[in-house]
Amino acid sequence: MFFRPTSKDYNEAYESGRLSPSEVIEKTLHAIRESDRARPSLGAFIELRDAAILDAAKESDERWRQGKALSALDGVPVAIKDEFDVEGYRTRAGTTFLGQRAASKDASVVERLRRKGAIILGKTHMTEIGMGGVGVNPHFPAPRNPFDPFRMTGGSSSGSAAAVAAGLCPIALGSDAGGSIRMPASLCGIYGFKPTFGRLPTTGGALLAWSLDHAGPLGASINDVAMFYDATCGRDSSDRASQLAPHARRIATLRIPKAKNLKVAWCPEFADDADEEVRRAFHEALATLREMGAKVEKVSLKYVELIQKVGYVTFVAEAAASQADSLRKYREEYNLDTRLLLAVGERVSAAEYLHAQRVRSLIRDEFLGVFGEHDLFLNPTLACTARPIERAAEKEGQVDTALNDAIARYTFCGTLTGFPALSIPCGVDRAGLPIGLQIMARPWADEAVLRYGAALDQLMPAMPKPKMNWDILGLEMD
Repeated sequence: MFFRPTSKDYNEAYESGRLSPSEVIEKTLHAIRESDRARPSLGAFIELRDAAILDAAKESDERWRQGKALSALDGVPVAIKDEFDVEGYRTRAGTTFLGQRAASKDASVVERLRRKGAIILGKTHMTEIGMGGVGVNPHFPAPRNPFDPFRMTGGSSSGSAAAVAAGLCPIALGSDAGGSIRMPASLCGIYGFKPTFGRLPTTGGALLAWSLDHAGPLGASINDVAMFYDATCGRDSSDRASQLAPHARRIATLRIPKAKNLKVAWCPEFADDADEEVRRAFHEALATLREMGAKVEKVSLKYVELIQKVGYVTFVAEAAASQADSLRKYREEYNLDTRLLLAVGERVSAAEYLHAQRVRSLIRDEFLGVFGEHDLFLNPTLACTARPIERAAEKEGQVDTALNDAIARYTFCGTLTGFPALSIPCGVDRAGLPIGLQIMARPWADEAVLRYGAALDQLMPAMPKPKMNWDILGLEMD
């Protein structure tokens, strides 16, 4: 049985004195360089500033030595998607033309992590401007799925997922407009949480779709994503969506509820067209819940066939609008796959966009109706497991839009509604590739999603050890 080290293990190493934050960070930087030299290379990180990282670790050393750790995140390495500002780093958002100057200050979420003592580890790979669910970006070496280095990680938070899944850090920051946290989490066998829209500020992020974009964590465990959420949630005076959010409840401890009497909904259209082994794992999860006393009910959604269409129209239209200035200056410098998607977005009329938003409100109301009678809505996170990385995609980007559509088939419901959605591992296919289970709940029930996610996680089968794995803490946990 394989256990991926979590933030708790880092804390125990520091509290016991077995390792210091500086020793851990030195080992981590060495492991990252080693992962870059692997064939194929893991490709999780695109920029590291060793001196700044080691200086932060030394400061954490002193706090732990004095017994004044700032939080359970003190000394814990956290990777940052190249979509968020980190002081001293360029924010390129996966392009060759953005971020010509280094950021002068941190994004709000990054600043909150630093206040808790987290070690900001560097910038991770992402698909260009966050478009595309496969995770490949020709501007950089393709990130590899640690469970099979010749298969995709998913995107767009591709490097963040690869880093966590390979054991290089227990937590990474990602963003999610159509599934970009949950998709790579599912494919890489880790945990990915998209909080309620507005719960985490996105200030300082080079985000793409104003009404869809969420910041959120990818983690080695439920507790890791809960710790990240607790450290970063709350209002921000420069983020209007977060200002409109009700005050967040802090998670002092992640109390795990019993599954008995839990009311769970699922919809056949959100499972029946998935790959056979994905369906098997999903229905086994439902059966396990029934055995534990949960009430599992099949529901019908009137607008289910429109969810992905509405999500796609909203996403490409808002992306094209947000990129209008850059398109005028740098159109030919975008990857081919990005240019194709943006060209579609430029052709979405105002009437089409507004009609999509009208249907979107109906979809949201329909899910609110589901949560009026149920605690959770479950579905496979993705309809498939990780596909092989195509050579053509490494050169041009993923121009096969059908593959992108297949990957994002079940995740748009979370971003269109803005409701909290969590992906947890629920097994592997015959090839040993991870399968994810998505857990959704009513808006602002973020703590409940994490608590119920922890309860369900205890019932899921153990995950195998990835083929690409670095044991930073020397725990030899397999």
